Amino acid sequence: MKVSFLNRKLARFGAFAAVISLAFVFVALSYADSKSINFEAPTYTAGSINGQNGWGGQNPPGIPINPAIDQAIVTNGVGVPASFGAQSWRLSNFYTTGSFGDMPFSPSLANEAGETAAQNGNGVLTFSGGSRKSHFEVQFDFTSADPTGVTDNDSYFSTSPDRGDGARMSYIRIEDRPNGMDVFFSDYVDAAPYGSLANPAAGCGFEDDFTDIRVASGLSRNTKHTVKLAIDFVDGPRNDVVKAYVDGSLVYTGTTWEDYFRWCTESGGGIPNDAAADQSRTVDSELFRVGGADGFNHPANFQKGFLIDNLSYASSRIPTNKDQCKNNGWESYTRADGSTFKNQGGCVSYTNTGK
Repeated sequence: MKVSFLNRKLARFGAFAAVISLAFVFVALSYADSKSINFEAPTYTAGSINGQNGWGGQNPPGIPINPAIDQAIVTNGVGVPASFGAQSWRLSNFYTTGSFGDMPFSPSLANEAGETAAQNGNGVLTFSGGSRKSHFEVQFDFTSADPTGVTDNDSYFSTSPDRGDGARMSYIRIEDRPNGMDVFFSDYVDAAPYGSLANPAAGCGFEDDFTDIRVASGLSRNTKHTVKLAIDFVDGPRNDVVKAYVDGSLVYTGTTWEDYFRWCTESGGGIPNDAAADQSRTVDSELFRVGGADGFNHPANFQKGFLIDNLSYASSRIPTNKDQCKNNGWESYTRADGSTFKNQGGCVSYTNTGK
């Protein structure tokens, strides 16, 4: 089994009563599905986020968040960024574990995102569903919950677009140090010789691995920062596109973990000439993880860590080239925020400018 710093243990459309046109149905199916969470009362109450508005561990089967994990909705005090409002979600790595299913997962979208043949279940349980989209975006704000601490307590957490069981398709890690906060991005790179359906092992050799790229460093510990991932899922290997942003600036363009799931047997793929098994995974939610050896390994971080707020994520079907807008194709696409195009020209403009 390959070993990596990232611990590879992997882990509606309703009926209409009235008669409507097929074109209208096709357009409606393309709309984005989104969630926006600011952790404010009365929707959220102080205490563990487990069970609040769809937050929990792996579902199905309905695993709760491990109660040892140091996380809670908290009342914000003096000095917290104003945009965080009266409440935020606090998370620390006071307790860490190598598991996935009992980590905090955000509420699932109705419509998953992923490649056409991506797996949304493990053969027994189905984790995501709805109308599959090809684009997924997630962003949130964060700041240190211990901005004046002068000791390096190895404070960190990671977050990943996921289908709800730990089958992560991308990865961001945030670390808090006395000299500032750092942000890391990871993707999986299948270097030549490339994996293939006939020879999947070539995509999971010693030359293939996860990256660990520092994309921002020395961020102020007492101000708001924003991380965003924008993912385009493209059918086939080695071609998904992930753009990572920090504080509104594009800091890295990479790929997903698609080829890890395709070519590595430890992920459930890597079976020669088995097109059904050798596929990437869908996403419909966000996993927040404090991974590491099992135990209370960072006692100094108890009730500290990070404040997280203004979380939003969406799945959509966006055009990636102007040809998709032709012959009324623009009617079946949306912008990443879910807004529709008025005409072909607006669609073409979006492929050129993203606006």
